[in-house]
Amino acid sequence: MPNSERCSSAAVTPLPAFLQSTASAAAEPTASTAATRPAELAEPDKRFITVAIPTYNGATRLPMVLDRLRSQTDLHNISWEIIVCDNGSTDNTATVVRQYQQTWPTDFPLRYRFAAEQGAAFARQYAVESAAGDLIAFLDDDNIPTHNWVAQAYEFAQSHPQAGAIGSQIHGQFETELPAELENIKCFLAIIERGDQPCLYEPAKKILPPAAGLVVRKQAWLDAVPPRLFLNNKGKQAGLASEDLEAILHIQKAGWQVWYNPNMVVYHDIPDGRLKKDYLVTLFRCVGLSRFHIRLLGLDNWKKPFCIPAYIANDIRKLALHRLRHGRKEQLNTVESCDRTILTSTVISPLFLLKKAYKDTVEARADSRHRDRQQWLAQITQAFEQDQFALYQQPVILVDPTANPTANGAHQAQAEQPDMDPDMGHDIGQTQTHQAELLLRLQNNSSECVLPSQFLPTAQRYGLMRTIDRWVIRHLFQTLEQETLPFSALQSIAPHHTNPLYSINLSADSIQDDSLAALIASSIRRVNLPPSLFCFEISAQTALKFPQQTSELTATLHRMGCQITLDSVTLGKARQNRAVGEMIEHLPLDFIKLYPSITGSQHKGAEVAWSQLKQSLQQRSVQAIAKGIESQANLDTVKAQGIRYAQGYQMGRPSPLRVHWQ
Repeated sequence: MPNSERCSSAAVTPLPAFLQSTASAAAEPTASTAATRPAELAEPDKRFITVAIPTYNGATRLPMVLDRLRSQTDLHNISWEIIVCDNGSTDNTATVVRQYQQTWPTDFPLRYRFAAEQGAAFARQYAVESAAGDLIAFLDDDNIPTHNWVAQAYEFAQSHPQAGAIGSQIHGQFETELPAELENIKCFLAIIERGDQPCLYEPAKKILPPAAGLVVRKQAWLDAVPPRLFLNNKGKQAGLASEDLEAILHIQKAGWQVWYNPNMVVYHDIPDGRLKKDYLVTLFRCVGLSRFHIRLLGLDNWKKPFCIPAYIANDIRKLALHRLRHGRKEQLNTVESCDRTILTSTVISPLFLLKKAYKDTVEARADSRHRDRQQWLAQITQAFEQDQFALYQQPVILVDPTANPTANGAHQAQAEQPDMDPDMGHDIGQTQTHQAELLLRLQNNSSECVLPSQFLPTAQRYGLMRTIDRWVIRHLFQTLEQETLPFSALQSIAPHHTNPLYSINLSADSIQDDSLAALIASSIRRVNLPPSLFCFEISAQTALKFPQQTSELTATLHRMGCQITLDSVTLGKARQNRAVGEMIEHLPLDFIKLYPSITGSQHKGAEVAWSQLKQSLQQRSVQAIAKGIESQANLDTVKAQGIRYAQGYQMGRPSPLRVHWQ
């Protein structure tokens, strides 16, 4: 069996097949995957099979798969495990897996892994590197295997030692009956029904199974599949698909056989939404845009200069004929629209892939300038897997009760506030803790708390901010639910407590998340507390960059009864000052946070800008909070300007989150 040498060079950027030698596209590990893989790849056990389930937001789908795997039969002489590889989910996927782990049988472990870089290709690669078995059986989170699927997979692999990959027979389990017109395109929905006899996928026929229900040999994958595939898409919005076919094609080109085993039966749960025209057209577009790379990956290098123009000419001919036969796009039914879409996207596929290759190269060069980025990615991965994130709180203090309140009715009548736990901050004379800003920390293996300024840039680079923001929100409300006695006391005083208790930061990615408001609403309902006790902070920079999304989200949260803070407000040139004034005028703000340098500047222009800002705040009933107060001099400046609230080390250092009321 061929065994290509696995390189250990530095990061490389995969290129489309028509720009590189297929031999040079072999498995060179990149810094991205090397950083997130286990320190030592698990040695495969020849009698061991790993079931890997890559998932993204699969909290509602995973239970069906895990329940079926827990009831697998005919496994008396087989050792096996299950790995759920969470691909940056923003839902309760991690919680669901950990709940199952509490009652899971010990003879076949259930493990949780977190693939920090988003994309199904990265999740599968990380699952392969984490697997203990010689065989790896992939299931999507909507794949329901029959009760003997694992046993059938193991048996077939043992009787076919030349098989590097084995595809399942996949039936569609539709929410409603499949329309007759879609029968001929159901294979694009990963429905594979090739009869009742095993058969070999011949390279000449250019047909391969999907990753759903696929079983591979770990050594075949590690030897043949590049750790970073070129079609490493991050969902349909990336415009790509077929990353599973790219991986299987690498295995086949390395000399391994690819088989179809009808006794490995999987049911693919397909909701009605995937039969809609919009979904199918998007799917076919992604397949078409990926097609040129898949085509040429199977060619010898010397053939590519001759085949590329022939492919392009033939694709244009097919698209022209389709237009002549079926007319304009508006006249097409669902199947004809899918055909038109895949033909059109196939024609533009070479240019699209060239653009992607250029973008990948630029990103790789940018990443190479941040040599510690992969180390931080590895720490973030470990933090999700081992629950090493922690919430801290820093108090916002009422420093001048005698100053004129400028807030709305909720703030005009300052209610008696209960005494907070001393951990909320230092006692500054007669001051009161007004609210607590929640801050994230990462606890590393040395039990040190890592500040977010060190790891959040890497999280932002890899699209993990939404996942982190939702972790913060869920962790806060879970903490409130778990604190039974203090929680009861909190409920009793909540109707008279008009100031927010907790202030939660939202990233730019979360601002653009249409489903965030629903999560916040359901979390507040679950703890049965007034929404006004929770404040959400959005930076001024984010609000300026995403004005429409900021306006929509803040309006929704305000209607719910939550409070809003515009954070990190700065003044400068006239244009910037006008932008700040417009945000205060148009957003439903309760607070703004600013640095003392704004109020204490001796520059004439700065004094005028601050005076205008203060007047605008009073007109809109918005309270100002001075942040970054590190000295008594800063505090004196804040008081002199009539600012009632302050935050900073002078007021209280961050401390671990506690829900405790005296």
